Order: sequence, then structure tokens, then C-alpha cells
Amino acid sequence: MKMFFLLAFFGILILNKEEVSSSPLSRSSIVGGQDAEEGQWPWQVYMQIQVNLNDATFCGGSLISEQWVLTAARCFKPSFLLEHSFVRLRAYKLDQPSKHEVKKSIKKVVLHEQYEKAADGFDIALVQLDSEVSLSPYISPVQLANPNNVFTEDTECWATGWGMTKENVPLAPPRTLQEVQLPIVDNRCCQSMYNSKATIREDMMCAGDEDGQKDTCLGDSGGPLVCKKGDSWIQAGIVSFGRGCGRPNSPGVYTRVSSFTDWIKEHSGV
Repeated sequence: MKMFFLLAFFGILILNKEEVSSSPLSRSSIVGGQDAEEGQWPWQVYMQIQVNLNDATFCGGSLISEQWVLTAARCFKPSFLLEHSFVRLRAYKLDQPSKHEVKKSIKKVVLHEQYEKAADGFDIALVQLDSEVSLSPYISPVQLANPNNVFTEDTECWATGWGMTKENVPLAPPRTLQEVQLPIVDNRCCQSMYNSKATIREDMMCAGDEDGQKDTCLGDSGGPLVCKKGDSWIQAGIVSFGRGCGRPNSPGVYTRVSSFTDWIKEHSGV
């Protein structure tokens, strides 16, 4: 029977889970990327999650409506302090916040009921902001993938975030948002590369170079993998876990957004 904590006062369901940030199967930031242009990815958000009064972690996320952010369940520990955690929208250089940046408190966090640890799937969460954000060309929601969308190695896909640029190498000041183009890796091929280290489920997808060099890494968890369909960008994945950062034959593993469209709509209305 799955153990969980129900924080009814805040309306948050948090499953008892394994801490994976220090595991070799972990994800966080961008390897082999480049500085994004300011305003280029208007749905990208930065989340600071207060673990306790002396410690905080950060994750990426994507704005999907005026009041909801999509991210990874693994970003939240059972003990995190909701009232001291926050979301930054229109963030670009983390060390040089602009006057146009918007900071929001968090009203509610919803984790998938079946989530236990990232490598077992269901690594998805919704964050409700304390109030609606005003949309603009610099702050706007991303379109979510549906089950009819197909993403292949020929699809143009990008990941974004402020995480590490190599294993154990943090993003240098002023910590400018990074972007990297990543090819989609077929699930069967991805499974053969991971072998017995992880099971690549149908609700996961993989992306990354076979020779490494370009990847997401520690710090980007929860951030979006978006793919071009016609003239639109569609969020296909959520940064979840991986084997190191930028290692050969170790593509990043992402939560497949199209597998959770009903769950997202049920809990957020989006």
C-alpha cells in the first residue's frame, strides 16, 4: 500500500518518495547549450522550493494557464514549506532580476497520485499560483501535447533551464536561461541504452545526442521539452531523470505530457 501525506489545510497531496537529486538517475540543467534570447520561451518559469527554513531547491516549470504551472513531482519533498516557496515568471538572468519579472506565491501543489520516484514514472505535478498572472508576449502559456501528436528524431525539439552545464558544474553568473536542441530518441532504442538501469515506460520519452555533449542536467527537473509542430511550439515532455549529464548513450528521460492530458484537465481545468 502506498504511503502518503495529505496536507488538507493547503490542499496538497504529497506522496512519500525517494530523494533522487543525488542519484546517478537524476536531471537538472542544460549541457552543451547556449544563452536563450530574452522572452524567447515565455512559458518558462523558475521555482524555488523551500525544503526547510535553511535549505531550498529549485526546479523549472512551464506556465499552462493564467494560474497553473506544469512541473515534475520529484521537485517536492514531503516536508517542503509551501508558504516560503515561490515562482518567478519572465525570469531571464536569475542574478539580475528585471523590473518586468513577476514573482508569485504558491497556493497549491498537486502531485500525481501514483508517483513514488521519478524512475518509476508518473513524475508530474501541477502548481497553482496564488493569483492569476497577466499574459503578455513575455509571459504566455505553452500548448500541451495530446495523444495524437507524434514526435520523432526529425522533430525540432528544445529543452530550457538554469541547471548545471556539466556534472557538478553550476551555471555561471548571471545565470542566464539556457537552451539546447535535442533529438527525440525512440523508446525502444532508449531502453536498449539504459538496459536494466531503468525501465522506459510508455508514459516516458527520451531525448538527447547518442554521443552525449547535449543534454539536460541536475537543476532542470520540471522544465519543459517543447517541439515544433507547424508554426506552434508544443510541450512534449517534462524534464524527469537521466544517467549523469551529457554522457554517451544516456539520453535524458522525460515525462510524456500526452499521457497525462486527462489528469491535467481534471486537476487544473486546462
